[in-house]
Amino acid sequence: MTRKFALVLWSKIFLVLFLAWSPPAAFAAEPREKIAQTTRVPAPLDRPSPISPTATSPEEPATTDYAARLDAAKQSLDQIDALLASESLTDADLAREAAAIDPVSKQIQSVVAEVTPRLAALKTRLDQLGSAPDPKANPAAPPEDPGVAQDRNDQQKLYSASEDLLKRANLLQVRADQLAAQVMDRRRALFTNAVFQSGSSILAPSLWMQVALDAPRAVAAARSALVDFAARAASIQVEGSGLLFVLALGLVIVGVIAAAFGARRLIPRSDSRRAPNDLQKAVAALWTMLAVAAIPIAGGGALYALTGGFGLHDAQMAPVTSAMFRGLIRCALAAGLGIGLLAPGRAMWRPVDLSDKVANRLFRLAMIIVVVVTFGKVVEAMNQVIGASLQATVWGRGVFALLVGAILVRGLYGIVAGAEEEHKKDGRPASLADESPWWAPIRFIAWTTTCAILVADLLGYIALAAFIVDQLVWAALVAGVLFLLLKLAGEAIEQGFRPGSRLSRGLMVSIGLRRESLQQIGVLLSAAVYVSLCTLAALLVIAPWGVASHDMLGTLQSAFFGVKLGDMTLSLSSVILALLFFALGYGLTHAAQNWLENRYLPLTGLDTGLRASIRTSVGYIGVLLSILFASAYLGINTEKLALVAGALSVGIGLGLQSVVNNFVSGLILLWERLIRVGDWVVIGDEQGYVRRINVRSTEIETFDRATMIVPNGNMVTGIVKNFVRGDRVARIKIPVQVMWGSEPEKVREVLLDAAKSHDEVQGIPAPVVLFSGFGASALSFDLVCFVEDVERAARVTSDLHYSIFKLFEEAGLRMNPAAPPPPPAALTLDLEQIEPLMQRYFKASSRQANAGLREETLKSSGQKDIKT
Repeated sequence: MTRKFALVLWSKIFLVLFLAWSPPAAFAAEPREKIAQTTRVPAPLDRPSPISPTATSPEEPATTDYAARLDAAKQSLDQIDALLASESLTDADLAREAAAIDPVSKQIQSVVAEVTPRLAALKTRLDQLGSAPDPKANPAAPPEDPGVAQDRNDQQKLYSASEDLLKRANLLQVRADQLAAQVMDRRRALFTNAVFQSGSSILAPSLWMQVALDAPRAVAAARSALVDFAARAASIQVEGSGLLFVLALGLVIVGVIAAAFGARRLIPRSDSRRAPNDLQKAVAALWTMLAVAAIPIAGGGALYALTGGFGLHDAQMAPVTSAMFRGLIRCALAAGLGIGLLAPGRAMWRPVDLSDKVANRLFRLAMIIVVVVTFGKVVEAMNQVIGASLQATVWGRGVFALLVGAILVRGLYGIVAGAEEEHKKDGRPASLADESPWWAPIRFIAWTTTCAILVADLLGYIALAAFIVDQLVWAALVAGVLFLLLKLAGEAIEQGFRPGSRLSRGLMVSIGLRRESLQQIGVLLSAAVYVSLCTLAALLVIAPWGVASHDMLGTLQSAFFGVKLGDMTLSLSSVILALLFFALGYGLTHAAQNWLENRYLPLTGLDTGLRASIRTSVGYIGVLLSILFASAYLGINTEKLALVAGALSVGIGLGLQSVVNNFVSGLILLWERLIRVGDWVVIGDEQGYVRRINVRSTEIETFDRATMIVPNGNMVTGIVKNFVRGDRVARIKIPVQVMWGSEPEKVREVLLDAAKSHDEVQGIPAPVVLFSGFGASALSFDLVCFVEDVERAARVTSDLHYSIFKLFEEAGLRMNPAAPPPPPAALTLDLEQIEPLMQRYFKASSRQANAGLREETLKSSGQKDIKT
């Protein structure tokens, strides 16, 4: 289904946008007061023809061209400034003036963009030529070449002229910005005065009395306008083209009906065999909205073209036809959005989690409000055509705003708790849309808006009430379309980047991305799409708030294409491109590191530590070059980088000493190679293998398979024992003790045989047995041998222990058994010192014994109150 509707879906999107944003010229806007016709911004002058050979310098015609363009811009700004002096300008007049400032500002910016590099080039030339020699300072210096002096004078003139042009362009740019700000302020003031203007309440008897008095004249004027339009339509029969008009009208009607039936057949039904997923629901909802909305809009456009072709357009009725066409677009979009989003009668295709009763009531409420608002706009346009009084216009707006408020009150109350309340098991009404946490704030906003409409209408702020009604309809349409687009984008990205999809498999095969990377890319892409769509929706919602579309586009353009910060132009586009350049440089650096590590360095025969040092150094250099290139693209030169470095030096001196110390220590470790990746090192009580030397720290994997993070500063300044600094040969020393009476030579032969019989013990240097000493009960020997790899030392030592024990038993040699524990030391007693202690001890013991005897006697006799 998705493939079937894809092309038709996008074609209808473009059709709706084109018809919605580019209506016929006759329907473009309501007539406004005209202002004096003035000459707008003159077109930029053509580039000068190629310089003839007689021209003294190719720079002088360019200077003349820049001056002419600035003169034209100044003339246009003078005209706009003169027009803004009038206090009777309407919002449409101010909008035209704001639109006229934009090309002038662009023309000035183009001059600045062209003159700035030219001025820098001239400055470089003058620096190369140097200053003119001073004869007074150095009388013995030879005279300067006349050609060099002439070149210096010419370059200085061009430099001065270019500098003057740049100053003039900057001044005109400031003036253009001031005029644009002035226009914006005046438009906001007009908008505020028009919206917040107070008057009579809609319930005021005086207002109704004035409307009643003016009603007969208004009805007569409306009848006259309609009669004139009917007479013009009847003139077709006189001209003989009535039959052709009827046939064309019939073709239009038949085409609209056929398109409606065809679109109805393509709309998904609720009797599908299998339940659709969220992506299919979103696609179906968007397709349904476009199919339902495009047909009446296309029919209205065809009808307009038909009436225009037969000369039925009437300038007097233009506001009414414009209001009717806009109302048709409004009703078509609301119907399409309601059928696609709420899906009345098609619960399985509904992209929102709502019950059927709530969805049907919401759809009816939305359509009723849109129809009432459209009818009110047509009535207001008719008042403009017949020249109704101001009171009648205000009364019409107030009545329709009050009607919309009443409809909202009844509709919202019916949605939250209808007349027939079917309670669930938990006691809540079945019509509550409580499946999502968003419905509570949506209902709160709806009730707040309804109260604001009613209160403003009753207090006399009828224009404010009408504006809130218009904004409610417009914001609801934008929010509905935004929800569908967010739903479609989110589900499409999730389905496209999920593991196992065709897109994911293609990216993993062609680019080599991992599944985790694909999921991260999908999440980031969905976030970027969400932010972009929400930003666009916010701009569309606030468009009627006194901010025109070209003003918003100008703000976005200035933010995207450049904001000057001193001498540097910083823009969103330049920042994004700089980040892309940095990412490209980082990617190329990573690719170069992988090529060195996997392809080139294994062929060089270098050890693992040197390979890691080369790879890490290439990474540092590549990242540094990428940062410099991105900074150069942003316009940050070396002087500015020096200023930044000077500012960072303060932070380094205060709080970044350890960070810089570790970074420099890491560079020392990489370049001096005192400690390399793969080395067996001992730091304090811990030992293990160096796995990675980072910018700030070194990772060491201990024998317990734990990772120890050691700052690089400690590795450089502390004591580190490296078993493999020079080579990987390890020395093994095994102490052995034998009983007295053993023959030392026999012990020596047995130990050497045990060492030489092992395959991993090196012959050069040969194993050695040392007679280390005479003990009280044993003779001490040491077996010293060497193995090729230090990592095998522990295993070889264990094997030698087994072998020595076996050979000693076969040779009849007895090792020294464990020494018995030492006898306890003799205790010497002095009777003269002990006798006083014994006497005190015996006295205390006798007193305690007597006291205990008396206590037992008292207990037995019951005399507990006697005190001893």
